[in-house]
Amino acid sequence: AFDQVASEIVRLELTIGEKIVFEPGQYVRIHPLGTEVSRSYSMANAPGTDRLEFFVRIVPGGAFSSWLANAKIGDAVEISAPHGTFFLRHENRPRLFVAGGTGLAPFLSMLRTTSVESTTPQPRTTVVIGARTHGHLIAMDELEQIRASMPGVAIHVAVEQGDDPATHRGYPTDLIAQLKLDANTRVYLCGPPPMVEAGRSATESAGLPRKEVLCERFT
Repeated sequence: AFDQVASEIVRLELTIGEKIVFEPGQYVRIHPLGTEVSRSYSMANAPGTDRLEFFVRIVPGGAFSSWLANAKIGDAVEISAPHGTFFLRHENRPRLFVAGGTGLAPFLSMLRTTSVESTTPQPRTTVVIGARTHGHLIAMDELEQIRASMPGVAIHVAVEQGDDPATHRGYPTDLIAQLKLDANTRVYLCGPPPMVEAGRSATESAGLPRKEVLCERFT
């Protein structure tokens, strides 16, 4: 199943037929059968179900986007095993998630997992989300529900275009210097390469060692 959930972004759901085990934050490679197309996407759902959920940025003329535009329910795809070292570390220390665009997907998996897996208090988690406009933001209603149900979660939003007093005008990495991060914070960055590099620089400027930063670059 698939449906458009924001400007230029589609939510894709694949039914696998068996429960998939993966670490929240990992990705799989998707190959629509009968095509030469193969692309990697991070799961947005929590592990342990027989379905996988993804957020796909539609690129005009892009190979996967073109396949998706003509895809039908029931079309078969081949899925790789889960991959990646960008996954949630279960540590008793503050966390900072910084997402650009569909880079929010692995963080949704992490937040969905931690919201249901434990009744014990979770480490303080700060989520910073960036998008081109408000229309490009995804899953905001669910994120608000997570924030309301998990007292240790704070959410900040930045958009490049648009005026809203509750939203930062600019890039998500702009906000890192304003957060007064605990020196023990584990940082996760996921988004386009320029955003990830800006995030690495901003966290270093904030006094956090580079070794405490985990990165996933979306292209």
